[in-house]
Amino acid sequence: MINKIKVDISEEAFEKLKRNLKSLDKPVNNKKTMTNKIKWLIDDLGLNDLSAWLWITGGAALTAAALVFLTGGGAEVFRFWRVFFLNL
Repeated sequence: MINKIKVDISEEAFEKLKRNLKSLDKPVNNKKTMTNKIKWLIDDLGLNDLSAWLWITGGAALTAAALVFLTGGGAEVFRFWRVFFLNL
């Protein structure tokens, strides 16, 4: 069974959607065209923001790890997380 959904969009958006769908049928021979499509996909999925968050999180984790090991508290931190995860 196919469910039908009615969506109201502007004519301009509809034409852009048609152009994008038509371009998917053609083989991509041009490197610039492929690069633009990849950039469009990354922008569409919001992966630029994801990359930024991953860099921020990774930097914070590395900084915390460096501080723990430089202060010599690695053994105690290891014991804490072992108790936390294994419920010892």
